[in-house]
Amino acid sequence: MENCAETLTPVAAVSDELSRNGQISEAVIVAIENVSSADWQASNQKRVYDLTPPGLSVSGSGRNQGGDLFLDFIEKELLPAVDRQFRTAAPRLFIGVSSGGILATYAAATRTTYRAIIALDAPVHLEENWLAKKLLARTASAAPPPVRYASLEARFGWPEDAWKTLVERAPRSWQLSREKLLLEGHETLNMLGAYLGLRQVFSDYSRLPAPEYPTTSILPHYAKVSAAWGAPLIPPKLLLQNVVEDLLMEGRGAAAREAYNMLSAGYGTPTNSANLLARIAAVERRPPPSETVEDLLATPFPTPAEAQAFLGEWVGEERLNDEAPPHRLMLRIKVVNGRVVGENVNLAADGKELLVQRWQYLKITPIGIAWGYLNGMRPRGVILHEGKLENGTLSGKWRFGGVNFILPDGSPPPTPSFTLRRVNR
Repeated sequence: MENCAETLTPVAAVSDELSRNGQISEAVIVAIENVSSADWQASNQKRVYDLTPPGLSVSGSGRNQGGDLFLDFIEKELLPAVDRQFRTAAPRLFIGVSSGGILATYAAATRTTYRAIIALDAPVHLEENWLAKKLLARTASAAPPPVRYASLEARFGWPEDAWKTLVERAPRSWQLSREKLLLEGHETLNMLGAYLGLRQVFSDYSRLPAPEYPTTSILPHYAKVSAAWGAPLIPPKLLLQNVVEDLLMEGRGAAAREAYNMLSAGYGTPTNSANLLARIAAVERRPPPSETVEDLLATPFPTPAEAQAFLGEWVGEERLNDEAPPHRLMLRIKVVNGRVVGENVNLAADGKELLVQRWQYLKITPIGIAWGYLNGMRPRGVILHEGKLENGTLSGKWRFGGVNFILPDGSPPPTPSFTLRRVNR
């Protein structure tokens, strides 16, 4: 990242917030202070010299500036020194504002050190789109390295035609994004620009769009993310903590241990490590789970003929426990394009539909039917209803399928009950 506190402070703030929430990886942030001088003009000239690539003129400078020398200093002296003092590793990111955005864009066009580049209000238009032509030239090289480039703009930025051409010519391994911040100015976009830029280049890393189920797909997803970055990335801390707990509930001791080891290696030994390791060992001693979320979701739905006795609408009540008041529930089971589909519909007292939950599981059983849908929160099990059909009434209980969910106090969760009668076929 290029010089001054005006850049460091907002970047550090948004980086802390985004990493804490599992949207970007944790980072060591390095800012380079400008050479101090009692002569402001001399200091400013030195700054322009360092941040301007040779061949480009900025703010009236000559075309033989020190941008390459400055990048050499960063790569050959600064980064090795940082690596010796801190636990750092690839991938590297480069963030620059204004003239720093010029150098950042030039680095994207000429260097392989940085996997992601964020240019904040970089005047790419200078010297008849000199910078744009440099980056475009890289797209035509024999094997351009993968790069993630984000341009956040207020006063300056990319000319429309140049950006369109870059998007058209970019290799598939490149990720490009550009956004105009209409309510910001050249002096004010640092905070929002850094936030949006970091969030964008880490869009595939963020825990928010990452797969939530099956749990066993999460670590392989991050292995693919690391491959796309060209460097190993530890998944977000909060996500790893949840993965360990979810795998334990699913009875997958070996997978939970793998996630625990990754959590410890990336973020240090958890404060509850003794408890976690004891639980992992206990689960490892058990037989493999006989019911998994994956198996439930992979169960084929019955054919229309097999489900004929249950097609239609069923209305009744559901109770969370004996003391709680009931709430109205409707099942809607029908055939759409030759396939059976079903859904739970929570009803208001006046019959208005409040919440519709589409089924991902349906099976005809010897006594009735079982159906379910993924829980919308942790634990990531299937809300599995198991009903008995008797004298035109469908009744039973529901539970968490595919997971062994225990309440924080160690007690099992309640098993809500339901009673339904068919009202329409």
